[in-house]
Amino acid sequence: MIGRSLMTGISAGVTAGALAFEISRKAQRSKRKFKARAGKALKNMSSFIDDLSDIMR
Repeated sequence: MIGRSLMTGISAGVTAGALAFEISRKAQRSKRKFKARAGKALKNMSSFIDDLSDIMR
């Protein structure tokens, strides 16, 4: 009886830990993608403003 409930508890803990780990990895990946996209957008905006100022001269 004790062994069965112990195994159930351990398997539930492992499952919960695996889910938490996967969720945290997804959050980190999306954070990196967001930072990369924001950096690209900033570079494009900078390039656009430079080109615009060259046209104005």
